[in-house]
Amino acid sequence: MKITVANKSVNFEKATLLWSFIWDADWVSAVSFIGDKHVAAGNNLGEILTWEIPDKPEPLSESPTEKSKPAEKSERPLYQPPKPSRQMVGHSNIVNRLLCAENRWLISASNDHTVRYWDIQKKPEGKNKIVLNSRTIEEITLNKNSGRKPPPPLETEVHTQDSTKTIQGREWIVGISMSQDETTLITGDDSGQVVIYDRVTGDKKKSWQVKGWAFAVAISPDLKQALVSERYPLVFDSGRHTGVKLWDVATSSVQHDLSKEFKDMQIASAAYSMDGKILALGRGGEGEGKIFLIDPSTGKKLRELSPIHQYGVTDLCFHPDGKHLASTGRDTVVRIWNISEGKMIKELGKPRGGQFKDWFHALSFSHDGTRLAAADMAGFIHLWEFGKEKI
Repeated sequence: MKITVANKSVNFEKATLLWSFIWDADWVSAVSFIGDKHVAAGNNLGEILTWEIPDKPEPLSESPTEKSKPAEKSERPLYQPPKPSRQMVGHSNIVNRLLCAENRWLISASNDHTVRYWDIQKKPEGKNKIVLNSRTIEEITLNKNSGRKPPPPLETEVHTQDSTKTIQGREWIVGISMSQDETTLITGDDSGQVVIYDRVTGDKKKSWQVKGWAFAVAISPDLKQALVSERYPLVFDSGRHTGVKLWDVATSSVQHDLSKEFKDMQIASAAYSMDGKILALGRGGEGEGKIFLIDPSTGKKLRELSPIHQYGVTDLCFHPDGKHLASTGRDTVVRIWNISEGKMIKELGKPRGGQFKDWFHALSFSHDGTRLAAADMAGFIHLWEFGKEKI
């Protein structure tokens, strides 16, 4: 099913931080818009929450505190963060990625060896009470010498629902991506298995094996090519394995081996442009977070984007207009790039001085392209809105 994107013209340079949703149970590891009105996030505990974006948000009138604002932010949110409305129940380990299909289906990949589907239109089955700032309370309580007083608990009640469909894998599913027509999923796990699924039915269509963990995966808009990056294992010596290859999906054979070009680089994220003419690759790990633009028809590098994400890239996401790319990483900033010119046109957030200062894990554009969400390890989901483009 092809989904037509009715994106609006936006001015990326006029970006405003609307909300920082609070959820600090653990690192927030994944994020996705569901259409334009809902945002979903997953964490390292296997939990998934969804928020409904209010039409008339409440202004953030109180002074900045731990309760209302993440530490060391360079900009203050405009509005009081809404509380989550739903909890998706089923995963028992880290949620690595979230996807959205048909503006209705939330799809997740986890270290519990499963891919799960949730229907946002389904009526929830139950209720649960959660505390949104539980980790902050626990850390301050345990550190009795800090002199700080734990904040009051931010309690809320959410509706709960089970997954509608489950795809059982065999190992940690560390990579997942969906084709632009939303018909096909590609997954990669830490045993090196790459699988192509029918997105609607969940049926396996094709699979093949690579040497290392199939870490970053992506499928081209015409469904004929797949990018798979490999790394094996989590060691830091000269014998570690990395690989970057472009595969023919129909024959499960390598079209272009880019491993020499990206020797010793852990490619952590990959995304095809809307027309399939550009493949963006982001270097992860703890080195220089370079972003490369590749011609997928030849495997040749077109350009590198500058400046780099210090300490590594964690996610890449093309804007619905097909002309812009968003990137983020361990340096806790989001950058918006003009692809045709290879130039950065906007930076969101502020570097916090080190790779363990609450880095950003994941990005998502809203369906209409007017907003962007980013998930961070501090326990926040940040949501920016872009200004309207002048005509």
